[in-house]
Amino acid sequence: MQGNMLTSTIWTLLLQLPQDLTEWRTHTRYITSWNHLRRFLAGYGYKLWAFDPLVDLSKPGVLAPPGLEYGNPSGFLYTPSQVTIIRPTVTQDEKSPSDLVTSLVHGPDLGLGGLAIPRRISWPARHEHGDVVIRVLSIDGDGLRALKILRQVATAPEALNRSNHTLPLFREIVLEDIILGVFPRVTASLAEVFVPNNMSFVAEMDILQIFTQCLEALDFLHQNLIAHLNVTFENLLIDFPPFSRPQTYPLTGRPRVYITNFDRAVSFPPSTPVTERFCLGEYFFLHHPQEGQEQKQEPAKDTFLARKRALENAQEDKEQSKKKVLKLKPPEIVDLRHRFSPFPVDCWQFASGVLALEPDSTEDSGDIGFKTIEPIHEIFRTMASDDPTCRPLASDALISLHNILHPS
Repeated sequence: MQGNMLTSTIWTLLLQLPQDLTEWRTHTRYITSWNHLRRFLAGYGYKLWAFDPLVDLSKPGVLAPPGLEYGNPSGFLYTPSQVTIIRPTVTQDEKSPSDLVTSLVHGPDLGLGGLAIPRRISWPARHEHGDVVIRVLSIDGDGLRALKILRQVATAPEALNRSNHTLPLFREIVLEDIILGVFPRVTASLAEVFVPNNMSFVAEMDILQIFTQCLEALDFLHQNLIAHLNVTFENLLIDFPPFSRPQTYPLTGRPRVYITNFDRAVSFPPSTPVTERFCLGEYFFLHHPQEGQEQKQEPAKDTFLARKRALENAQEDKEQSKKKVLKLKPPEIVDLRHRFSPFPVDCWQFASGVLALEPDSTEDSGDIGFKTIEPIHEIFRTMASDDPTCRPLASDALISLHNILHPS
């Protein structure tokens, strides 16, 4: 009898959830869907975050954690620290610095981590071992391609490889034909740290070291015949922002970069001949909506949520207006049946994001954008070439950048 009741409960739960990944990514009642999963996931020790009516509405779009503000340390999430900037002051009578003035400022507001924001298909949760993000990976076989790749590179033993920057997959939770993945919650994405025309918090060397890790991440995937095909700064995560430029005391250690969201990724068996490692253009013409760029949100049923959603939409529009628009589809792909090699696409996507950090020519300030020496810019310009045959491999770009940063 108890078994029948349990089966009936699970069946009822399944009927309340989206029936495929497309519906999960686009449906408007995603908050309700995750609420239906609360009791089920609590049985595995995961408490989903929720909108808190006491949260400051001036900081919309972030969920409130259950219990204390911060969970147990996991090694993936760090709180932001205050940084002290020392600026020279210039008198009216002279054009050189006369003394130093110390002021206390804050970097980007990353205290709760970028992945604490609901993304329809993923939701933050708290566990006794630290905060995590739970993501819908597969429904009734849909999504198994990406799950197979995650099982290959996001779990042991490959996840223990130092050159592997794939965000680890802690565990899988199975609900009939639905497979949920549990990932660590990471402090921020590079999209939150590296904002075009607002780069004064990060030193050039820190930026280049992070870009080196990004290239290492792509090189590892490509060596394993995996192409990500969605290499945006939103999918490159970092455990702590490197605000060493403005600090009085330099930071020790370096942040770690992780790559996530393999929904578009493709892989090839090792025996696949080079001439057969191709995809078709439908990958970019029939693509999934970008996380954070879906259509309308779920209609609110109360005044608080209505106000909160309005603030979220206004904040998102404001932030998006500050960023240069990037296209995921490279110029060589012109139609659904176009045959292309996916590995140069990864290089093009990443390099396009890097070049978008260059300061606008109309800006008058001298330190608000990403500027570096010409040989390094040449590496990224070549990677972003319209001609895929001119783009270097991720491994070649990695070696070139390393040789410039560390000349023998």
